[in-house]
Amino acid sequence: MLFVFTDSLNNLSFKALLPILAVSICLSSHIALPATMQSNIYQTSSKKYSARHWIKNGQSKYNRAKYERAVKAYNKAIASYPNYFEAWDGLGNSLYYMGNYDMAIQAYDKALSINPSSNATRVNKGIALYKKGNYEEALKQYDMALEKDPKLAKIWYNKGVVLLSLSRYNEALQVFEKAIYINPQDDMAWHGKGYILILFERYEEALHLFNKAVQVDPNRGWAWNNVGITLNRLSMYDDALKAFDKAIEINPKSARAWHNKANTLYNLGKYEESMRTYNKAMELDPLLYAGIKK
Repeated sequence: MLFVFTDSLNNLSFKALLPILAVSICLSSHIALPATMQSNIYQTSSKKYSARHWIKNGQSKYNRAKYERAVKAYNKAIASYPNYFEAWDGLGNSLYYMGNYDMAIQAYDKALSINPSSNATRVNKGIALYKKGNYEEALKQYDMALEKDPKLAKIWYNKGVVLLSLSRYNEALQVFEKAIYINPQDDMAWHGKGYILILFERYEEALHLFNKAVQVDPNRGWAWNNVGITLNRLSMYDDALKAFDKAIEINPKSARAWHNKANTLYNLGKYEESMRTYNKAMELDPLLYAGIKK
């Protein structure tokens, strides 16, 4: 899901994207040893050895973003040895990146039934639930993960994003502040808090956070877009233009950055240039003005 700033300037919609939640998908580097307590020790070890081979193959494909092939490899591992945690966990990660959230959740559930202590798997399940729109269920997963490890800033950030989706803004603000307290360099949490401050019309505070965030990571186009929006709301149009130009420099295909730049040009009275910029935004995303895309 994408969080959106909205504004109305001269009857023109004004939008920019806040990032999707930080996905903490991770593959375990631990490979279990062959079983030695079964009645048929050699057969069990052989099956597990075969599964380990396919898991390594799946990890290799996953790391190269070949997710369909990774799924096939993990399924072969599971066929060889059904109770291999890493196979189910890797399968869930690969299915997630293919957009198959239902099956990813099923794979994560199986992985957690084998290893209930895997916090990364629980967080990833929460992310998949979030992507499906099951916000309350996602929140439960994050709370369970935080019970085990309350010092992971990214989990607090993810929880904040879910609370935003539930319009629980004051709670989300507290959660983002918790993430920042744990990791003051977490620029994503700064953006999350800044987004809420925008909703509360605390623009100068939001701008301060966004400026700090782009200092930590100046290569996020959407981050400069957020800076530009805030500057525009403060009527700092020349600075807003610079921020949007930076966003476009990083991602020339961002229709929203072009659109936001067009709005600022309009506010500066540069109507012809503004119209050309609107046309560029429409060329990049014909649905941007159709009320279809959010």
